[in-house]
Amino acid sequence: MMPLQGLTVVAVAGSMAGAYCAKMFADGGAHVLTVGHSQLSDHQQAYLLADTQPATLTEVDFANVDVLIESSAPLPLAPLLLDDQPHLVRVQISPFGMHGTRSHWKGTDLVDYAAGGHAYLYGDPKREPLRGPPDQPSVASGLYGFVGAMAAIVARPRLGHGQTVEISHVQVMVALHQVTLLRWFMTGDVFCRMGNRYTGQGQPNGPYPCSDGWVSIVGVTQQQVEGLLAVTGLLHLLDHPDIDSTMDFQSHPQLLDEPLTEWLSSRSVAEVVDLFQAMRIPAAPLLNPLELVDDPQLIDRAFFRPLESDASVRAPGPPFTFTHRQNPGPGAWQPGDVQGGPLAGLRVLDLARVWAGPLCGRILRDLGAEVVWVEAPWHRGPKTVPPSMVEATRYFPNDDPGERQWNRNTHFVKYALGKQSLALDLQTETGQATLARLVPHFHVLLENFSSRVMPQLGFDEESLHALNPDLIYLTMPGYGRSGPAEHWLAYGSSVDSHAGLSALIGYHDQTPWKGGIAWPDPIAGLHAASAVLIHLWAGLTHGLGGVTIEAAQFESTVAAVGDRVVEAQVDGPFQPCGNRDPRYLFQGVYRCTGDDNWIALSVLDERMLSALFELFELDLSLASDHDQFDCAFTAVAAERDADQLAVVLQAVGVPAAKVAKAPDLASDSHLQSRNVWATVDQTEIGPFTTPVTPIGLSATPLLDLGPAPTLGQHNQQTLHAAGFSPSEISELVESGIVVTEPPS
Repeated sequence: MMPLQGLTVVAVAGSMAGAYCAKMFADGGAHVLTVGHSQLSDHQQAYLLADTQPATLTEVDFANVDVLIESSAPLPLAPLLLDDQPHLVRVQISPFGMHGTRSHWKGTDLVDYAAGGHAYLYGDPKREPLRGPPDQPSVASGLYGFVGAMAAIVARPRLGHGQTVEISHVQVMVALHQVTLLRWFMTGDVFCRMGNRYTGQGQPNGPYPCSDGWVSIVGVTQQQVEGLLAVTGLLHLLDHPDIDSTMDFQSHPQLLDEPLTEWLSSRSVAEVVDLFQAMRIPAAPLLNPLELVDDPQLIDRAFFRPLESDASVRAPGPPFTFTHRQNPGPGAWQPGDVQGGPLAGLRVLDLARVWAGPLCGRILRDLGAEVVWVEAPWHRGPKTVPPSMVEATRYFPNDDPGERQWNRNTHFVKYALGKQSLALDLQTETGQATLARLVPHFHVLLENFSSRVMPQLGFDEESLHALNPDLIYLTMPGYGRSGPAEHWLAYGSSVDSHAGLSALIGYHDQTPWKGGIAWPDPIAGLHAASAVLIHLWAGLTHGLGGVTIEAAQFESTVAAVGDRVVEAQVDGPFQPCGNRDPRYLFQGVYRCTGDDNWIALSVLDERMLSALFELFELDLSLASDHDQFDCAFTAVAAERDADQLAVVLQAVGVPAAKVAKAPDLASDSHLQSRNVWATVDQTEIGPFTTPVTPIGLSATPLLDLGPAPTLGQHNQQTLHAAGFSPSEISELVESGIVVTEPPS
């Protein structure tokens, strides 16, 4: 039985975001009817709507429909006027949202990237900012829409009625910053694009040319960078006067780039990947969407399936799999009072690290789950951190790590808000025995280790389900639990190049290009949260019990660009050309007055073009081609304020927005009118401001954010609730198995 069998969903013609949301329902086995969708390209329709059925509104009996998906872009959304259907869950996805000071604005994916603060992170700091991978804001918005819809469906029996789920592309993009907003709120640092490198922690971290193609290399830890320097004969770089530790390459990437590029130029991609992965340095081939079809890992895992409309074309399969189902027992989740959120009563053991897994856990928590973050004693770093790390990361309030840096590192705080902390050493037999006693008391266990870690700790899926037959075990390995790349070390910033994202970005004279954030992390986290919600509904409705969910980050990311994989097989790979888009007449990013201020705009048709040229009294003959248009509008923008220019362009119907920096987002009146920000009183930090999870639920709002726990803050509480006696807890503390500070 498919887990969503029995649900009926209607998706009304709109945007790619709505279509991706509909695809998630169809992948899960729901009966999905699509009305229209003429705004999608043929390739998008072939991929996203493959398992849906076309219909007309007159054919739809809404009394028998569970979910109605409505979306629109570039136009604001105008929802259907329906007779009273209190049972219906309505998902409404639009560029700027259904309310707020700019809810009437138009948006394209370039405008989403700009207004959401992401375009400022992509590209060369000496050139115009770049659009990220095409249509990814829509994919993320569709995923948040699906998560919200499933939460509303799960809550509906307790509520006695449906509700409205509201999603804004721009709010989604604001929520999916990794470090941009942390750095601004903590230190006043404006995070900027840093060239063809991932704009985050660690260097090297980007694409490099080899003798036969491109490779993506990531060096985050000191051990990884020192190993790379040793094997490439570049250890002498550590003697440079500007380099006190490997973290200093973050501030001086040019010192490493030139000699590393020279070393790589005489070696093949396969040789470099094999060597670096053997040393546990994340490295992967940089592929375009056409090359993904022949990727050995995806072939070995039978990831692709023939396209229904053309069997000669292969499309990505679902981004996660369900296995090992059992009949439900007494440990299956029984929902609590819906006033505590759709997932009230759900208990989650969160063993995840970095971003993708912790984001999944944070979403579940915001929907009402109790989430215990099981941290290694050294998870948040050592007792003291070098000044180079403080300077490179800018994670600490006022660049001051304080006496207990492990409780002041805001990268951990952001994804731990509202969670509980159990600091437990799983490298010991006693720690493993402790976890084994905890597992029966939880409904979900999630982790994003490499596939070898849990079995080495004695917790493969069979062992976990022996401890708790009703357990939802969510594993998020980088490449999955089989295949030639199963044991590759993977970070989001290496997966994005391997999964085709970097090949979709670049200037007209320089491609491929690295993304400004590690986009596969949030995409994997959102898919994983979706999978948990699917199984929760299936357990309540179809009586399904324990399950293993495998959500490989690589496959999640490929699924998110599945339309480009289909397109590449039919028309050839997409060729990025800066910020231009063949779907529109003109599109670009143009410098305005002030320091590194830019505006992004899209001209979709002749009517918009005429309105724009009339507004600025320009000669339409200047728009005979894109280069002439760029010259004409460059002159217009150079004399104007970006915010004001966006307002006048939107007023005549042209999608536009300033390329927002962190301070622009923090003071944005539209975001404030949508209550995008929340501030908590964070222990050892003080006021901590962050975006909320961007899902609006009309009847069961998300839980208010709570402060993040200090390391091991809930050791006693968690162990006591699982039946540990006071003496047992004392022994664990005295032996250092559970801690409240890192080991010396």
